[in-house]
Amino acid sequence: MSLGTRIKKFRTEKGLTQKELADQVHVTFQTVSKWEKDENEPDVSTLRELSKLFGCSLDDLLSEEEKETPKEELVEEVKEEQPVVKTVVIHEKELHVCEKCKKDIPENDLVMEDICVHPYRRGRAAEYRKAYYHSACLKQVQDQRAIDKIRKENAFASRNKKLSFGWGIAAGVVGFIVSLLIFLLVPSIKVNVHPGLAVLWSVIISYALFAMVYCIITGSYIGDVFAWCAGLSIRFPGIIFSWDLEGFAFLIVMKILFAVLGFLIGVLALMFAIVFSAALGSVSFPFVLIHNINNNYQDAF
Repeated sequence: MSLGTRIKKFRTEKGLTQKELADQVHVTFQTVSKWEKDENEPDVSTLRELSKLFGCSLDDLLSEEEKETPKEELVEEVKEEQPVVKTVVIHEKELHVCEKCKKDIPENDLVMEDICVHPYRRGRAAEYRKAYYHSACLKQVQDQRAIDKIRKENAFASRNKKLSFGWGIAAGVVGFIVSLLIFLLVPSIKVNVHPGLAVLWSVIISYALFAMVYCIITGSYIGDVFAWCAGLSIRFPGIIFSWDLEGFAFLIVMKILFAVLGFLIGVLALMFAIVFSAALGSVSFPFVLIHNINNNYQDAF
């Protein structure tokens, strides 16, 4: 029985088509057809893959005689006559199919690459497989990956740019409207502030809020300053009370008082954070903008 006949026999026993077997060992179905017609033979590494796939040994694939006699009956024959070992010539052509162009790869043009089966798994959970290419095809694949990486980085930078300007403009518009309404509708302020000056102050406040939000979103130091200022608080002392009705009433009243004071202090801290960060952002905005333009917003967020 020839090698091609044995491959066909094992393949049919496994219930595989030529295409399914070709996909398992990374060759074309035409190559499998040539194997089974004895027009070509797989290389040693492919024979090992076939033996693992068929669940047999290399001897079973390469032996020219089909083993039908049980092993117990062959013990005496082995003692009497030594088996003849014949060398099987392996043709090293059409070894593997190219991952990109789907054509057979000659031995002198074969290059391999490990590809992660599940791209989102890392470390020990990652699974890799061998991918085979023509050398020119691998270079094209690597060049395309570099182009895709640049496109992805540019898309990420464009998103960061839109978000930072979008939220900044929104904050500026809200600040302008609120401040202008306060200047024009609050009686005590309306009497003392000229309408033109009210508009000017509203524009300044709008710019300050825009600069603050832009600088915070793009990851500048203004965000750290705002978080530190907004986190300012007062540590209230413990409360000593007696274990009676009046003592518990005193405890409840003091807890409510401390809660109200804590809320007011938090509001004041937040207002201070906004004012201080807006003032710093107004000065820092041009420098932060130049930095982001030079780095194409890659380090934003």
